[in-house]
Amino acid sequence: IAAISPPSMDKKSHLLQSIGNASVADLVMWKNKRGGILLLGSATLFWILFEKCGYSFFPFVANIQLLVVIILFLWAKSAILFNRPMPELPNLEITEASLLMIADPLRLLINTLLSIARDIYVNRNAKQLFRVSVVLWTISLVGSFLNFFTILYLGIVLGMLIPILYERYQHHIDEKLSVTHRMIQTQYRKIDERLLQKLIAKPTSKIKKMQ
Repeated sequence: IAAISPPSMDKKSHLLQSIGNASVADLVMWKNKRGGILLLGSATLFWILFEKCGYSFFPFVANIQLLVVIILFLWAKSAILFNRPMPELPNLEITEASLLMIADPLRLLINTLLSIARDIYVNRNAKQLFRVSVVLWTISLVGSFLNFFTILYLGIVLGMLIPILYERYQHHIDEKLSVTHRMIQTQYRKIDERLLQKLIAKPTSKIKKMQ
């Protein structure tokens, strides 16, 4: 919590730069309206199928793949029988560049998590332990009310709504975030003074007594 910095009054271009990939930025900022509608529609359809209709994920994927394979096979057979062109399929393969693009952020994430774990275990950082405990407790609390597909669907919906709303109401949102940040920092300082400093001081006082 202490590592949270006050929200800055960045420009809209900074918001787009923070998203990173240009195609992703166009998608979440609704510049690519067709892609945005397709993403939200697909996410809504999958959420209804899995959460409301009771479909299971793996049988659903297997049945869809089976249907696609049968359709392509029949299409190819009919093309030979009726002397029609064969169905054109893209070259479906994972390139080294795309694999590295996925692996590099994943590596950075894993290294960050390992660094936090080392800081807690080796350096006995009580503040870091408190922050991690709050995050994990929040995830556990949310997960007890919502399942995976609902959380994933809400993540997609919020990811499509928050950037465009922040772009339109940036000034008001920054003011509210600044007030919230100050409140969080105040509460954290109180917890730090009353609890965390005592936890940090206890091991050192024991070492002095032993000496």
